[in-house]
Amino acid sequence: MEDSEADPAAILGVIRAETDAWLQRDFEAWADHWVQSPHTRRMEAWVSLGVRVDEGWDAIAARIKKIVERFPEKHTFAGRVRWEKVNVVIDRDMAWVTFDQIGSDTGEDRKRQLRILHRIDGVWKIGCAVVMECTVEEASCPLIEVDADVRILWTNRLARERILGHPGLAAAAGRLRARRRERDVGLRDAVRSAFCELQSQRPLNVVPKQAWAVKLGEDAAGVSLYCWVLLEDGRVLISFDDAETIERRIACAREVFSLSPAQTRLARLIIDGLELAAASDVLQVSVNTLRTQLQRIFDKTGVRSQAALVRTLLSTEAPTK
Repeated sequence: MEDSEADPAAILGVIRAETDAWLQRDFEAWADHWVQSPHTRRMEAWVSLGVRVDEGWDAIAARIKKIVERFPEKHTFAGRVRWEKVNVVIDRDMAWVTFDQIGSDTGEDRKRQLRILHRIDGVWKIGCAVVMECTVEEASCPLIEVDADVRILWTNRLARERILGHPGLAAAAGRLRARRRERDVGLRDAVRSAFCELQSQRPLNVVPKQAWAVKLGEDAAGVSLYCWVLLEDGRVLISFDDAETIERRIACAREVFSLSPAQTRLARLIIDGLELAAASDVLQVSVNTLRTQLQRIFDKTGVRSQAALVRTLLSTEAPTK
């Protein structure tokens, strides 16, 4: 095997062996694959725990030893860890590797990873590791990742369970579509808008979080159905059947547009598909009173139709601090 082929194989072998040693809770074997220097770094970003940086080998070793002592259970390596999107770059005695790791001792989660390695006396060792947990794995609602043509790339467990027989969405020939053909155009347009934003040169952290609400029609009880096209973890995702998202976005809209309690209650009923006459029966106020409230909501949100109002309310995110 030529060096150009041997080096990537050796580098990936080091990372595999380091991962195997970690799963086996063999600290000495794990440490043997690291550069034991004050310049060594290990960085993590977790949804629930935030960001942590360990600077220098002594700090890294002390922390890993504590974890091994606290959680000594060994895990089998075979079939537990898979890698995707592996990229290896080598420049003389330095290399960096990026990959997505699916599965570990914590389950079938996905983590984005970076390893920087040094070749010392002919042996590759890890000098820096960055581990980033993908936030979508922690979602409590159905999520489907799609490409620009609305082809399905990934689904979480809730989406796989709920898409079957869903009144608004269907999976057919590997694509996600609205069950009502006239609603499918809106879904495709929202996905295209999301990919345009994703491919723009604007950093996503300096603009409001993007979400496009798509109306899918009504269910058998006449309640309006929606899905959302979202940008998360550098991916375009579609969520649905998410009552928590509706309530959260209404709460955000109340704050952003300074809606009164009465206006918020009316807005919620409009989102559910009720006309003013039906909302009048629910709220026990006159239709004329609701027309006045609706006009004030229009004035505050800057829209001039109920359809536009629903899109605005369901796309509202909390203001950045």
